Amino acid sequence: MRANTTDLSRGGCYVEMMMTLPVGTNVAATLWVSDCSVRMRGRVVTCHPRFGNGIKFLEFKDSGEKVLAQYLDAINLVSA
Repeated sequence: MRANTTDLSRGGCYVEMMMTLPVGTNVAATLWVSDCSVRMRGRVVTCHPRFGNGIKFLEFKDSGEKVLAQYLDAINLVSA
């Protein structure tokens, strides 16, 4: 399934989706950050029916955590 993310941080993100998942659901996802993929496991922590889910990141695959941190650091420099 493909979805848009908002409120991206090192700890999680919000995923906009019409068909939401129940709180407590474990998920595996690939986030595209610029041109890099970030594979992770997470857990649904909030649910807003027909709007989206809050996802807490639990584990990153390969160098995903580093890629995400570098991306967030770069966009924070631009907005500062």
